[in-house]
Amino acid sequence: MIAMGIILILLGVPFVGMAVMTAALLSQELRYGLTVALATLTVVFLISDITGALMAAIGSGFLSSALRRGRSMSASVMTASAATAIASIFGVILLPEMSILSQENLNSLMTLYSSAGLSTSEVIVMLEVLVYVLPAVMAVWAACGVMAAAAAAKLIAVKRGGWRKPSEKPQKISLGLLPAWILILALGLNLMGGRIPPVLQRAAVNVSIFMVLPYSAVGVSVCRKFLALYPQSLILVLVTGVIFPPLALGLLALTGVLDTWLDLRALMNRKMERNSGNEDTSD
Repeated sequence: MIAMGIILILLGVPFVGMAVMTAALLSQELRYGLTVALATLTVVFLISDITGALMAAIGSGFLSSALRRGRSMSASVMTASAATAIASIFGVILLPEMSILSQENLNSLMTLYSSAGLSTSEVIVMLEVLVYVLPAVMAVWAACGVMAAAAAAKLIAVKRGGWRKPSEKPQKISLGLLPAWILILALGLNLMGGRIPPVLQRAAVNVSIFMVLPYSAVGVSVCRKFLALYPQSLILVLVTGVIFPPLALGLLALTGVLDTWLDLRALMNRKMERNSGNEDTSD
């Protein structure tokens, strides 16, 4: 229940619903699970909006399906995150008046920003920026929500005895060459500025923003391996993260991109093996 409360406070109703629906769909009695999932989806739609309900349905469907097939938790979360991110963007684009872009929500934001002392022109500029990068914001929100919902669903399923241990062994987080070239292409288009169509420029900006998330996740994995090899560097990592958060995030994302070609974790594994071999020799 504590995990559910944290998800509700930080990420919102759609991901609480996603956690409940995923746990229900993982139950041994599938008919009962489907009934609970449909009831939960209805509640999410009534409390949230069509985009929230769409994200809850897509995320729980992909997540529970992958886990039932024996996929590892990390692989299942990556698949569900990608599907939910796409669903969140399409929900806003196809049905804007039934999503976060509804006139009611925009009016609420204008009132909120105006009460903070901003002028009308400043509020309009902020809303324009928000709408411009909204696809990336929605995608990042969806991906983070899926990760939190998956963790909560596992806790619920384990407690109810419905958790099946994945048959597939966990694999290290790695994105491959295609996402790296997509990011490089997006960054290249950003550098071209006004020389490309506005739609393409907006797409490039949003792709660049979103890709920071998965590559930062890879960077965190590399950082964990680095700290296992050099634990004395923990203070430096913490200081950088606390004092220079933007720099730390940029370094994590850059590390994730470089890992695509350099396979930094494999290099550190070989270093650890050499160190272990040297210790055995000295003994």
